[in-house]
Amino acid sequence: MKTQKNTLALLFIVFGLITFTGCSKYEEGPGISLRTKKSRVVGEWQVTTFKINGADYLNQTYSDVFNCSSGSSFNYTNTGNIKIEWTFKKDGSSASVVNTASHVLDYFSSDAQCAAIYNDSNDSTSDTSTWEFASDKEDLKFTYSDGTSETWNIIELRENEMKLKLIDGTDIIEVTLEKK
Repeated sequence: MKTQKNTLALLFIVFGLITFTGCSKYEEGPGISLRTKKSRVVGEWQVTTFKINGADYLNQTYSDVFNCSSGSSFNYTNTGNIKIEWTFKKDGSSASVVNTASHVLDYFSSDAQCAAIYNDSNDSTSDTSTWEFASDKEDLKFTYSDGTSETWNIIELRENEMKLKLIDGTDIIEVTLEKK
């Protein structure tokens, strides 16, 4: 009889855990967290993936053959890298810094010499915004310093990882952030 009660109690616990963890607010979890949603958002983040319609925009490489006006040709490779850092503060303010680096063929100089001549550039931009939860904490709404706003759907919100999705017209933008 005691074994039957223990088995029954264990089944109720397992059923309860399955039911409770199956009711996650976010597509990819977590099912359960002891930290508040706000405390999981607050902090310094590094964007590790930034995809538009499935294509990676953080690190791009493009290789091709350049045909010079002289009739000769050569192979070349253009590269571009983007690093995005985003800070979310408890008071609802946020700031982002975007650093870009590119190594791109200078088409005019390369044609004149029929050799690969590259232009390298580095740029940094920053922006401030406010953030708040929307749609029963299923979305993050950002209002930027220029007055525009965006609402990103939260796909995953863990202590050290967050995934967001934005549908902008026909584009689907997906971002993964990891805490620094």
